[in-house]
Formats: sequence, structure tokens, C-alpha cells
Amino acid sequence: MVELLLKRYLWLIDTLKRGGEMTYDEIAGQWDKSSINDNGSALSKRTFYNHCQAVARHFGIDIECRRGRGLNLYSIANLEAIEENSLTKWALDSFSLGELLLGNASIADKILLEDIPSGREWLEPILQALQNNLQIELEYENFFGVKFTGKVNPLCVKLFKRRWYVFCEVGKDRKRIFSLDRVKNLTLIESNFIYPKHFVPADYFRDVFGIVVGTTSKIENIVIRAYAELPGYLRSLPMHHSQHELSTSKEYTDFSLRLVPTFDFIQELLSHRDQLEVISPESLREEISNLITNMKNRYSE
Repeated sequence: MVELLLKRYLWLIDTLKRGGEMTYDEIAGQWDKSSINDNGSALSKRTFYNHCQAVARHFGIDIECRRGRGLNLYSIANLEAIEENSLTKWALDSFSLGELLLGNASIADKILLEDIPSGREWLEPILQALQNNLQIELEYENFFGVKFTGKVNPLCVKLFKRRWYVFCEVGKDRKRIFSLDRVKNLTLIESNFIYPKHFVPADYFRDVFGIVVGTTSKIENIVIRAYAELPGYLRSLPMHHSQHELSTSKEYTDFSLRLVPTFDFIQELLSHRDQLEVISPESLREEISNLITNMKNRYSE
């Protein structure tokens, strides 16, 4: 029931976000055609008003009514509330995409999607633990066969490259991240912990690319040079929030980034092959060069 109501709230937000000002009849008409209205129910005015109140209460999104001569127009009064809340924006984008795809189920064989590895089943209890500051007990084994079993304090979850991760306190002043697809078992414990007062997940991961944090490396001012069509890709989907375009020419474009050059970031640089060159710092340029040499030697052998 809760999941169904949440879908209805997201549907109403998405409908008004795309439609702008709409009458009640127009909104009800869209509901009649919605894929989540699987029983063909009508959207009564009472239900519509209740949904408007719930959207304000749960999402901080205000739906206002502009009254005219016999015509009431409804719209979202504070669209910035969507953009400023990354979780709401992500949920809304995902819902909108789901609605679009379900509306085209007849051509499902022509819509190719990427699978997310197993581990999704652990997300619900982890979110419940985060909501109530509850401990969880993990049984975990990484790809090297190293195992971990114990109670942890979950601090946040993070999605990166189609995998879900949970970031936890595993002891005093010690933190660790676990990939959900490698969790063997997870149990929610009715034992509360005190969430770190000054810990802000977004700030903790702000200066890294990916999920590797806590290295001894420091933040670097990095300049990369992009060739061929790569500049366009980097403009439309920046590697990192600190990315800034420095200069461009017919042959290449230079970008600057400010972050810790962790394993995940270096992997991302290498994924762009010969269309990307590290200009500075020299230490990172040399590290990339050594990796490329080692790769070449492996093929030579």
C-alpha cells in the first residue's frame, strides 16, 4: 500500500512537472492513461487533494491552485525543490523513465537495458536501518575471498557504475564500504547507534570519483586533454562536479578537475583510451604512462 501511494505521489509530481499548469480534468485524464492505474480507477477530487497534501508533506513540493473564472489551474509552485533534492530528483527521473518504458511494453524486445547485479534485496533493510539509526549484521566476502562478519553502523548508501554500496562504521574511527552484490547475509538488529554528529555523506565523497575513499593521497589539481569526440561527451556528462573547461582548439580541449586521484578515477581515465591524455600533475601522468607500458608488455608477452 505504501509503495502504491508513493508511486501515485511521484506520478502527480511528474505529471505537473511536464504539463505545467493543468486543470483537474486534465490531470484526471492523464491518470486514466497512466500505467500505474492498473485497475482503471478514477481520480476523485478528494483523492487528488489528499495527494497534493501528501506531496507537500513528504517531498516539500507545493502544488498551488490559480483560480480563474470557472477554471482552476494547478501547478508546482516551487520547482526548485525538485532540483535541490538529489534523492527526489533521482526518484522522479527513475519513475518518469519507468512510466515511459511501461507505456511501450509492446516493443519491449526493442528496448535494451543494463542489469544491476544482485544485492537489491539488501537495500530495503539497510534503508530502514538508516532511517532509524539501527545496526546491521553483515556476512560479506569480496572477490579475493576475504571475509567479514560482524555488526556495523550504516552511514549511507551509494550507487556507482550499476552497483549499490553501503558505507559503514566497523569500529571506532574505522569506516568501510561494502558492495551489496557481495553480501552473503544481512540482518537488521534492534540496537540503536549514535550517528556521527558532523558526518555528511555528500561531503565525505565530494573530493573523489567513485567509492574509494580514505587513501593517503591528497587532493590534486588535475588537467586532462580530450581528443576527437570526447570533449562533447565530457561537456554533456562531466566526470566530476569540479570539472571545468580551460581551453579548446580544433584538435583538443583541456579540462581541469580537483579531486583525489583514486583507483576508480584512474580506471575512468584509462577507459577513454587514446582520446584522453593527462597533462598534470606529472606524478599522475607518470602513473598512467607506467600502467599503459605494463599493459603493452602483457600483450607483448
